[in-house]
Amino acid sequence: MNFDRCVPRESVHKAAEGEVLLTDAQRLGDDRFVVAALWNRDHYLAHHGGPASDPVLLAETARQTAIHVSHRFLGVAYGMPFVLSEISVDLFEALPPVGAEPLAVGLDVVCRAPAEGARRLRLELEAEVLVRHRSVGRVRVAWEPMEPRRYALLRRRGGQAPDEAPTYDQPPYVALPPARVGQLAERDVLIAADPQRAGRWWLRLDQDHPVLFDHESDHVPGMMLVEAFRQAGRVAAADNRPGASGVTRLAVTFSAFGELGVPVSLTAEPAERAADPAATVFTLRARQGDRELAHATVRHGRADSVWARLGEAC
Repeated sequence: MNFDRCVPRESVHKAAEGEVLLTDAQRLGDDRFVVAALWNRDHYLAHHGGPASDPVLLAETARQTAIHVSHRFLGVAYGMPFVLSEISVDLFEALPPVGAEPLAVGLDVVCRAPAEGARRLRLELEAEVLVRHRSVGRVRVAWEPMEPRRYALLRRRGGQAPDEAPTYDQPPYVALPPARVGQLAERDVLIAADPQRAGRWWLRLDQDHPVLFDHESDHVPGMMLVEAFRQAGRVAAADNRPGASGVTRLAVTFSAFGELGVPVSLTAEPAERAADPAATVFTLRARQGDRELAHATVRHGRADSVWARLGEAC
């Protein structure tokens, strides 16, 4: 596999070459592929300074994989909008940190196409994640490439076009310091605390963000909600159990488009008791008014890292 240059940026729907994570892909069988990616330390989603790489960077790698495989191997034409319905990351080992040298990541992919004769091109991808010749977890993506006309009709469902959505003032909020959500810069903090209700946050929508709005979008980007869920889950876990460890599961299901200019609230509540007594699990929801945009499960597990142990052994 090639790790020396990135795939074309249009093949992963990115405008900036620096936002492309994939470097190569090959088809191994009818529904099996192998994909190579390279992570750099200075990427926004790398979440600098932690003992491990963050699962959101892996989720973005899986999202780019779904798009690239669709265009390169499955005959999906360029210019078709992609509607994301699910994305999840499950880790059974902490991802190694990204150091001065880029980190090579491999995905062993199975991509399921719809049954012959199906009217809609709904696709599912599951992949084993390989880092330094070790299997560290799995990712899953479900998405649907759509004809532009059908996408436009979907966006107008309910009689309101995206450019006709009303704009509201941002509700009162309390800013959070970047370190509280695992970031370094203030503009990378995507949530703000609600002063009137504990366990609720408001999405900070910066349409000039160079990564989350790398290209024009008529709705709240799905990866923005994924990162916001991670940040809210981190705050909730820290409030519930000080010193909570890293994310071992991040699973997001999308149910509606989020309109730009309309406040988005995020809430968190404890979920089922985890099998690991050292883990905390939260269910998070993103809403605009009474409409749910997405919900997520975020699990924080043990802080132990095989990479830290191996580093000490060396």
